[in-house]
Amino acid sequence: MRIVCVFVLLVMADCGVVNSSPGVRTSLADAPVAVQRICDPLAKFGAPVPILELAMVNAGAPRLSGDELTIYFHVYGSQVDLWSAHRNSLTEPFGPPTLLAGQNSSSADYDPAVSADGLTLWFASTRVANEGQHLYVSTRTSTLAEFGAPGLAAAVNATDTQQYDAQPFLTTVGNELWFTSKRTGGLGGNDIWRAAWTGSGFETPVAVAELNSPADEWVPTVSADRLTVYFSSERAATGAKGDRDIWVSHRNVIDDGFPASTLVDELNTAGADVASWLSADNCRMYGTSSGGGGTNRIYTASRQP
Repeated sequence: MRIVCVFVLLVMADCGVVNSSPGVRTSLADAPVAVQRICDPLAKFGAPVPILELAMVNAGAPRLSGDELTIYFHVYGSQVDLWSAHRNSLTEPFGPPTLLAGQNSSSADYDPAVSADGLTLWFASTRVANEGQHLYVSTRTSTLAEFGAPGLAAAVNATDTQQYDAQPFLTTVGNELWFTSKRTGGLGGNDIWRAAWTGSGFETPVAVAELNSPADEWVPTVSADRLTVYFSSERAATGAKGDRDIWVSHRNVIDDGFPASTLVDELNTAGADVASWLSADNCRMYGTSSGGGGTNRIYTASRQP
């Protein structure tokens, strides 16, 4: 049996800049309920199933809370805003989506992602006039409370304010922040970057060179054990179905680099495909697909343990 420990995020704000600080649980007695089953990370997923109660929204990159009961996403409309929806159990449908009013602006807001303890929300926004897209952080003291006012994420945004930073993903234990960026130092276009937690702040981000290509990469999603990473790419390759395809890479040891990525054929279509959140047991993937139709619909796909 495998125990999944959730690290608590402590956050300090100064002059509108937010610095996220993961704290470590010291006792397994404090850990959440043990995961009873683990799916093979190399096994295929079943056919994607649309989440019908969210089918009306043209959504982007859904991420879920650690208990898988709240889903966060952005919606393309007259402007791009952040939304969430909640359910009371995994067997129930999600309720009506609600705006994250305290985090949205009059500009485009994208890619909401919540920490495993539900107390920190990351997202991207173009809200600063005459600048590019930056990463922001909001916090709260309880999952029953609303998130507070957002601030620019410390240390991880590009020093060139005209650059593009997006699609943040905090690993389950909170010790790495993954995101995409067009900053100098990648292989071209939109690349995958990663910043490690030092105990007091995030290190300077580094490009994950083994996952990047001269084409655009999008939406890095890391498994709870940090051995598997999913992402979307527009790279040309044998077997690619067009637009954005989902790729995966799996390593056997956390300290190793990732080997060559392979296509996730069972989730790819001729449209834009994204795999954006994986359950801690590796059994359920959430994402979006346009299926070639131009509208991104939220789906889930399952594999058996």
